Amino acid sequence: MSKSHSIREFGSIHCKKDYPGIEDTFNDIYIEENSFNSLRNFIAENVDDDIEIDNAFSVHRKKAKDYIRVKNYVGVIETRDKTSIEILPKIYLDKDEDQKIETRKVFLRMLRQLKDSPFKSIDNAQLKTARFPILEIFIQTFLYELDILIKRGIRKHYVLKNENENFLKGSLDFSKQIQHNLIHKERFFVNYDEFNENIPQNRIIKSCLAYLLHKTRSPKNKIQIHTYLGMLDEIEESKHIDRDFILVQNANRLFSHYKMVLQWSKVFLKGESFTNFKGKSLNKAILFPMERIFEDYIGHGFKKYLNDSDVSLQDRGKTLVEKHKNATKFNLRPDIVVRTAAQSKWVLDTKWKMIDQDNSRKNYGISQSDMYQLYAYGKKYEDKTHFYENEEENIIPKLILLYPYSENFTTPLEEFEYNNLLHLKVVPVRLNCPLKETIDEIVAVVKK
Repeated sequence: MSKSHSIREFGSIHCKKDYPGIEDTFNDIYIEENSFNSLRNFIAENVDDDIEIDNAFSVHRKKAKDYIRVKNYVGVIETRDKTSIEILPKIYLDKDEDQKIETRKVFLRMLRQLKDSPFKSIDNAQLKTARFPILEIFIQTFLYELDILIKRGIRKHYVLKNENENFLKGSLDFSKQIQHNLIHKERFFVNYDEFNENIPQNRIIKSCLAYLLHKTRSPKNKIQIHTYLGMLDEIEESKHIDRDFILVQNANRLFSHYKMVLQWSKVFLKGESFTNFKGKSLNKAILFPMERIFEDYIGHGFKKYLNDSDVSLQDRGKTLVEKHKNATKFNLRPDIVVRTAAQSKWVLDTKWKMIDQDNSRKNYGISQSDMYQLYAYGKKYEDKTHFYENEEENIIPKLILLYPYSENFTTPLEEFEYNNLLHLKVVPVRLNCPLKETIDEIVAVVKK
């Protein structure tokens, strides 16, 4: 029997056989031995040549018992025996509320701003249904987008047919005619174009519906899927899913309303979620790096709510080396650069890492490489301005490192001084509130 579990980042997955009778918590879950071995094998399959797996899972041993630590990737995995594990981000909630539901709401709200993804179609109504696992919400969103597509109309197109017919139409395929109809002179092996719905876009959708029919555990989603499968009854499932995805890449603008549904189909059918994980030990791994989700979410907020400033994301204006063999080298790409109306400049970088404001002895958990990185940004983003005819003044950028707000990081750290002029602020980012509130709080600290 399939079972669902929910765990948050930095929690541990244990083998149930080693801990009989212990119930799941949000930080520790206990799964059957076959499921545990499937997940451990998945990690082993990826460990040799995929550095991403080190950021997603790690295997540890304590008191002669193995356990798996989940790290900086969130999403859904399903083992071969259909055990589903939902991994949610570690987000600090300052209210006495259902941790899983509220964390899921925050995660989905952040996921909506992930660039080049279909998750922007998750709407506020679906956020209110966050008591359901995120996989069901993903399926529900896909079905909502499919409903819009069907109402606009399923496209038809000319499809090349190569078949043995009782009558001649199109052009005769001479080689196959000889091969198949040397005796049956009354038949014709022909090539012809037929205008129908059995095109790659529709085959992908049909295949996705068939796949999700066996994945959803929601009666409502299951009923909807059956309804749509009935509507697409004359369309075949894809026999070559990779080839069909290639064929739809260059579709003309008549198929623009298919974009969102096909993006969702790629997530479900190919597990495309900004990861390169491989292997046959899991049925499904839809995983997302929280570093990327955090960066895109905060970047979107600055773009949306700083209307009086020029906001550049992944700014490409500077290089570390200005000249080597007559070329620049080593591009600098801070997450956010803000040029304000008051001619000041802010350079911000987001880091999805839990730091400790009370642990100054270990530099609060801030890595030395991050400090070097911000120093380089500060030096390279200095601007010179003339304030007298022959004199210049340096405009020094404000440097800001953004980390998630947590129980151990609730207030900005005392400023770091690289020198008398160049300073760095390290600021906590609250996520369990509307995005505008989050951005306003960051801006207030930066302007101090």
